[in-house]
Amino acid sequence: MHGLITNKKRILKTIITIFFAVITSSLSASDEYKTTTNLNFRSGAGSEFLSMGIIKKGETVKVTDKTNPLWYRAEYQSRAGYLFSEYLIPVEVERPKIDSEPNESNSSLLVIIALVIVAIIIYAFNRKKTPITPSSNYSSNSNRIHREETINSSLQSKKASSLSPISYKVKNDDSIIDVTGESYKIIPAIELKKYGKGIPYWAHHYVYSFSEIKYATEEQKNFYFHFKTCFLNGEHYDLEGNTNYAFILLFDLLNEYENHKDIPILEKQLDILGYCYPKTKSYGVSFLMEKMDACGDIDGLSRLKAQNTKEFNYSYTDYDYWRIGSKYKTKLNLNDEDEALLNKLWYPSNVFCNIEYCYLEILKLFIATIAELTNKYNQEGTSLDEQFSIVADVIAKKHFNYRFGSLNYKYCIESTTKEIYSHIFKHCENCVREQYGHKRKINTNSYYSTTEVNLALESKIISKVSEILPILISKIKPPDELTEIELYTLNTNRWKLKFDEITTNYKDDPKQFIDDIMSLANLNKKNPSVEIIFFEASKFISKSNQEAALTLYIHYLYHDLKSVVFDNRQFTKTIQKSLFKTNEQLHEFEIIVSELINDKNLEKALLGISKIYAVKRKKIKLDSESIKEVQEQHSETVELLNEYLNDEYEDEHSAIKTQEINTEEVKIEITQKTDEVQNSNYLNSILFNQLHIAVLEKFAKNNFSIPQSEFESFAKSNGVFTNQLIESINEVCYETLDDVLIEEEDDYYIISPNYYQNILAK
Repeated sequence: MHGLITNKKRILKTIITIFFAVITSSLSASDEYKTTTNLNFRSGAGSEFLSMGIIKKGETVKVTDKTNPLWYRAEYQSRAGYLFSEYLIPVEVERPKIDSEPNESNSSLLVIIALVIVAIIIYAFNRKKTPITPSSNYSSNSNRIHREETINSSLQSKKASSLSPISYKVKNDDSIIDVTGESYKIIPAIELKKYGKGIPYWAHHYVYSFSEIKYATEEQKNFYFHFKTCFLNGEHYDLEGNTNYAFILLFDLLNEYENHKDIPILEKQLDILGYCYPKTKSYGVSFLMEKMDACGDIDGLSRLKAQNTKEFNYSYTDYDYWRIGSKYKTKLNLNDEDEALLNKLWYPSNVFCNIEYCYLEILKLFIATIAELTNKYNQEGTSLDEQFSIVADVIAKKHFNYRFGSLNYKYCIESTTKEIYSHIFKHCENCVREQYGHKRKINTNSYYSTTEVNLALESKIISKVSEILPILISKIKPPDELTEIELYTLNTNRWKLKFDEITTNYKDDPKQFIDDIMSLANLNKKNPSVEIIFFEASKFISKSNQEAALTLYIHYLYHDLKSVVFDNRQFTKTIQKSLFKTNEQLHEFEIIVSELINDKNLEKALLGISKIYAVKRKKIKLDSESIKEVQEQHSETVELLNEYLNDEYEDEHSAIKTQEINTEEVKIEITQKTDEVQNSNYLNSILFNQLHIAVLEKFAKNNFSIPQSEFESFAKSNGVFTNQLIESINEVCYETLDDVLIEEEDDYYIISPNYYQNILAK
């Protein structure tokens, strides 16, 4: 009996509490507050919850719940959410005076409330306490009992933590939705299709950049481009375990982002990629966070971090291996500290770092630079972490305007510190590029627009790095042969540095000169401009050794005939004069060239060069007047013989013309019959072919800037390699401009408008 009375007292106490809460809420309107800054309107009480939008500074909101002193529940434009209370101030509203007599609606409301309370009290005190036993009534009342237990449990959870969301569940009732504070990105159901021809097998390996597509077979490449096209059009194939295609697409999409710079597009693409091919998910999120960090999208970073917390906790076991420090720990013999340092970096996606030898030397230089920078700070009575934190603090406060100690501030400090390491890495990379003769540099400019930030970054970090690098760069190893070949392929004009060194150190030793040029050409065997090395070498040595000059010129013709565009460079009149003292020598050289064009036999042509200058017979002095008289008498016969001789040294593809300027000077001209003279808007002195003109018109229509991917597709559609096409255009323009016409800038090929005007016909 005592227990029953106690229980009734509890019920009465609860009813009285509810009564006052109802009365208070009915008589007091929701408080109105104004925002003091731009605030995220979040789906839950905490920065880890999804932002539903931004409420601008000065907007008015209705606060409906202040149970949590840090996060107020509020209503804005008919939507409910949570706002950080520190940036809310109450709005002073002049409330209307309440009449001494209650109006009709208030009276009715109070009467209804009173009746409800009386009914509840009567029911509670008259209800008998009976045990629950299995009966037919249990089934009908089970849902009600379960609902009460769930609500009571939820209320207890509410008391324990005001941040925990309340879940309302009804047993066996699918119409009740479990409401939680978690947010999920909803992706429409995607059905992976079977590829009818069968997915070309590609053995699994770690993919670090899009450039690894070049190691695929033609069949694999063809499928990949079909796979990508279908992916972008909303069709998705079951890769049957061939995940290399998915990772290549991941890096392809990241490269395309550098052109369009649209984070929502990239995020949507990577979401779908991760949904269809789950092994790319964690990597895609990591790269997306990196891009958001680089463009200052802190809200996006916070959202991704909240959405993917669980996924990162259960990420793939090979994720650590994929990080830079973990990957190269054994190869670089890293200690734990250096491994952790390199794991702060993101893998750079550029062609220079795709050469592993170069990349490893950059990493070594980076580690040494950080170590030396740490020593400098220690000598100054400070530390690297302290100085980085000072700069990060300036960035958080001055650039992003974050309040000290806020969650955004803390996250900004963490992400900005990693960004500083990446910035130092870029300076190290440019230093190695310079040392290896790779003149194209990456952009090391800060994207921060605030003066205080740039001054802090420069004075505390970059200025010291700039002092350290010139000292440390001498310790890196020179590139090996394979790396040299790759570097010459990337920078097609890099050979000029070594060529200048060879010509400067020439000691009147033609054999050694030829050997040096052949070694340089061998390193440039993948360079589409390799024939130009032989041509320039032939020009250089023509003044001192005719046989060496013709030998190198034969090499030039041989490589030129194999190239996409037959440039057919000619010696100047002065050089021709020094090479051929008689028409007989010229005649023999014509035969050698004609046979080389026909049979492409380089060894045979080189053997014939030595015979040109060999003494064959004594010279016979002829009476020129008698010869002239005979020529006049038999001019028709001479013309016919000349025609036969001309035919002897031409074929269906090429022809050789020889013009005698005077008794000591001749001009040789080798032409391809398939080349047609193009009527164009450009200078006649520049021998553009039809493809060249099409390229120039494409540049003119695109404001003299074409994305590399688009240019590569254009070149491929015309059956040529990108580098060969660019170099062939640059070479025919070089004598006019004394510089290259088409240059590479970031991910674009560009033409200077001034240079373009210089090649137009006036």
